[in-house]
Amino acid sequence: MKTAEHVETLDREGRLLCAAAEAAGVDAEVVTCPGWRIRDLVRHTGMVHRWATAFVAEGHTSYRPDGGLPELDGDDLL
Repeated sequence: MKTAEHVETLDREGRLLCAAAEAAGVDAEVVTCPGWRIRDLVRHTGMVHRWATAFVAEGHTSYRPDGGLPELDGDDLL
């Protein structure tokens, strides 16, 4: 897969995640992750993507800790 295709896929899948999260509501349970709500899944996924983006954009060659989870919730989170 070429870089542009990868970025397009990430964009499409991110939009689909947001639409599904919006439809379910941030308080809905994530049945495959006991104890998690949709807000937890969206926060975690966003954190991972921001971490990976910074890793590539800043040219890291070794592990860097993530920036933590955002405090956003509800519509602001989505």
